[in-house]
Amino acid sequence: MIEFSQPAALWTGLAIGLPILAHMAYQTVTRKHPFSSLRFIRPTSIPRTGRKTPSDWLLLILRILLFVLLTMLLADPYWKSGDSSIDNGEIRQTVIAIDLSPSMQGWNGLTEAKQKAKEIILKDGFEYSLIGFSGRNLQYFKTEGKEQELAELIDGLTHDWGKGNGQLLLDGVAKRFSEGAKEKRLIILSDFQSGDWQSAYRDLAVDGIEFELIKVGMNEESGGRYDNQAIIEAKAVPVGTNQIRIWVVVRNWRDEKISVQLSLNVGAKERETQSLVLNPLGSGQAQFILPAGDFSKATVRLQDNDSFQLDDQRSLWLKSPPPRRFGFWIGNESEPDTVIEKQYLGTAVSSSGDSGWNRWEMNQDLADSLRMGQDDGSLELLFSLGTGSWFHEEGLSEFLQSFLSRGGVALLTPSEPFSASVSALKKSGLLDLSFSKVVGGTSGRGEVYRLAALSESSTLNQVFSGKASRDLYRTAFYRFGALKNLGEDLRVPIRDREDRPLAVVRNFESGGRLVLLPFRVSPSWTDLPLRNSFLPMLMELIRKGVGNGEIPTWPVLLPGETWTGREKFEAEKPGVFRFEDQWIEVISPISESSPEVISESELVEALGGRGPKKASVDLPVSLLEKSMKSLWLWFAIGVSILLIVEMIWTRAKQNQNQETMEHA
Repeated sequence: MIEFSQPAALWTGLAIGLPILAHMAYQTVTRKHPFSSLRFIRPTSIPRTGRKTPSDWLLLILRILLFVLLTMLLADPYWKSGDSSIDNGEIRQTVIAIDLSPSMQGWNGLTEAKQKAKEIILKDGFEYSLIGFSGRNLQYFKTEGKEQELAELIDGLTHDWGKGNGQLLLDGVAKRFSEGAKEKRLIILSDFQSGDWQSAYRDLAVDGIEFELIKVGMNEESGGRYDNQAIIEAKAVPVGTNQIRIWVVVRNWRDEKISVQLSLNVGAKERETQSLVLNPLGSGQAQFILPAGDFSKATVRLQDNDSFQLDDQRSLWLKSPPPRRFGFWIGNESEPDTVIEKQYLGTAVSSSGDSGWNRWEMNQDLADSLRMGQDDGSLELLFSLGTGSWFHEEGLSEFLQSFLSRGGVALLTPSEPFSASVSALKKSGLLDLSFSKVVGGTSGRGEVYRLAALSESSTLNQVFSGKASRDLYRTAFYRFGALKNLGEDLRVPIRDREDRPLAVVRNFESGGRLVLLPFRVSPSWTDLPLRNSFLPMLMELIRKGVGNGEIPTWPVLLPGETWTGREKFEAEKPGVFRFEDQWIEVISPISESSPEVISESELVEALGGRGPKKASVDLPVSLLEKSMKSLWLWFAIGVSILLIVEMIWTRAKQNQNQETMEHA
């Protein structure tokens, strides 16, 4: 059927009345000629000209038809294959996918995508459906070919807060087409931000899907995508016991130096404003100092309007975070060395931290739950004392592996006999090493062994420098297990003067850490727990794995992530939230602030563009032509032909009238 892109132009059809009126009012004008005498002219009847001849009516119809075609030409006519999804028994389907990631809210991307999507469905004769996609889910809508309903659904789409994920769309879109569909096409409207699409890959041609890519959100009229500044980090840290420092980092994506205004809002009002100078494509830092305990939360905000405003503010809690939790695995509670070890280690860890912000708290229930294979992620540090055959018999290696793989830290001490400890750890795959012998007396204090000088590259050397090292190097070791054949993944932070390991460390990619001390933390083995060096030595051995050495904060989540306590908290949008006994911060994905977009060639190749299916980042005219054929050229030709015929006809009519008058 014929439809029009500009139906309002059809109102010009009222001009059809003009040739009718002109034709009715038209009469041949008789010219007067002077003549000397009429007496020699024979009388004859005068032809009547008041009634129109058939040729006059044909000319009128010709002119009316000319106006009709001209009106339709102005309305931009096209041939639509029909409202049905069936063309000669073959199903033809279109899926319109609109990116709902946070970056689409900036740079006018989502608004532009909605507008272009509605332009597509108004010109499309395929069966169509709609997908809104983000990093977390696909929103699928099917409308049975009702254009108005689909347009309303498009208008109702809103951006998500989770990081975009183009792969999620590519993996799920094939299921949205009917198996018997003859033609399948996918139209993607997105800003194609690099972080969301860089790793996306799927050869859509394998699924028989033809695709079109429409770039939106380029924001060329307002300084481009690089006109953006973002708060990329904000956190509260203690300053002594009475103050809190709010530390803020702001990133500039423009290629010129700029100055921005950063404000701090607490207690529902603006408390302080700072001016911050940002280098081209660089970042700057600002600090605010507040009294500790006066406020529970704060918001930092960029006051300057840029092209992407979702990243211009960050909310955070000012309350001290919960304590870090540790516990014990013990084989024999009554063993004297074990009792002493537990007391020394528990007291040392509990006394660490500062001003209540970096506190440690023993929670044996969490350690017992981990021992039974139940780990909720709350335990950060585990002490396994007197590790020996019981460790292997209870099958604890699997639970400990899981604990280390999620970032936990475990410190192990050996049992008697020492060989049983090494055997249990080696069989479990936790540590690749061998036992040689026990160095020192079997009972009481015998020969004394001292620490070797720390390596200059060692982090311990930075802790124990100057006078602090004197106490450390006076440490006496009376007994310890000699280890050999250490695996390549093991590190030795401290040794005795004969180069024998006094601590073995294995680091995990997750940040977890496993530490083995080849001695008991007991005065019968060493005087280390009696020295001032004990606490800093212990905390340095476990520090890198627990919180990566940073001051702890409340749980910081991205939209779409979860935190599990007694109940599960699901992060939906940025802000600060109270959940059970936790104060949770949810922040925007920093990657969504980047203006970088993936190149057309990379994306087309990733989607199988080298095959028979082609893609374009322009409007999908090539696809639409399959269901919509423009007719403006044919109408233009028709108008031209009728105009020429009318001119020729009118000229011939004038000549005829002229000859008639001359003969008369």
